[in-house]
Amino acid sequence: MSGELVMERFRLLERIGSGGMGVVFRAFDERLQRHVAVKEIAVPDPERVLREAQAAARLNHPGIVTVYELGERGGRALLVSELVPGETLGALRHSGELSDRDVAEIGADLCDALAHAHAHGVVHRDIKPENVIVRDDDGAGRRAKLMDFGIARLAGVPTLTATGEVVGTLAYMSPEQAEGLTAGPESDAYSLALTLFECWAGENPVAAATPAETARRIGEPQAGLRDYRPDLPAGLADTVDACL
Repeated sequence: MSGELVMERFRLLERIGSGGMGVVFRAFDERLQRHVAVKEIAVPDPERVLREAQAAARLNHPGIVTVYELGERGGRALLVSELVPGETLGALRHSGELSDRDVAEIGADLCDALAHAHAHGVVHRDIKPENVIVRDDDGAGRRAKLMDFGIARLAGVPTLTATGEVVGTLAYMSPEQAEGLTAGPESDAYSLALTLFECWAGENPVAAATPAETARRIGEPQAGLRDYRPDLPAGLADTVDACL
């Protein structure tokens, strides 16, 4: 779908987020009469991003944000997806709203989502708290969804010298990714474990003040989860540590 058709069908309402790769808008689908999210991503090669997104669009799982439409306009890839009412895992962690049980249930949702994606040959490559959306609790408990499958790897974003969003990405990057090797399912498992580690421990043991210092910590021995939270079940902490 061309960018012109995307913009004709989807009426942009308000900007709801931004990051190192693009801007996200809340929009209204005039044809199907529903609210959606539209993400514009500025990249050197939008067609590569769209091809990658096509693989993610074939995934059908309650723990994965559904991609509805793809387009390109003026050097920007356009991704239209479901609009999930809620907050990112990062925002909820900083606000202190999540209990240990909430984090465990969110982790189980994300494990299920990744198992589905990996079974279909799709690797996320950029799991971090900001790429997890947690639905508002409607009385049935919080449910989590993964966003942005495979986009960051194709966006041509530097990994060791940029600041802001890229530093956050670097702090969850697996050792093989940091070395420039291909990211597989194991990389997603590492990044998810580090994301959950941060939620339970209150800090990311790899993140440092600068990208270079963070890069040096990747793959180095770190304190275990029970060193931060000896009150957590031993089996849970040992599983997270094993993934790291």
